[in-house]
Amino acid sequence: MEDFIEKVSALASPNRLQILEWLKNPKSHFGPEHPVDESEGVCGLYIAEKLGVTPATASVHLKILTLAGFIQPQRIGKYTYFKRIEPAFDKLAHEVSRI
Repeated sequence: MEDFIEKVSALASPNRLQILEWLKNPKSHFGPEHPVDESEGVCGLYIAEKLGVTPATASVHLKILTLAGFIQPQRIGKYTYFKRIEPAFDKLAHEVSRI
């Protein structure tokens, strides 16, 4: 039950929901000034800029989504890239349907 509460709490922020929406189809949300390789994900700095927050604030949101199991970070060089873990959303939908 704690895992379920952590997931639902992670979704309780408009900023985090926005990040998840962008990561669902990153090429349509990040233009040519922010090239996206879907196999790597989206750079955390691009997310911060698009969200209009500092990198530190974006990092907090991204950490919460990572701990909840919705996104996966990948360190490449000195930057961290993020992509969605799609099965996590199916699992959450199943958990909600049991309530």
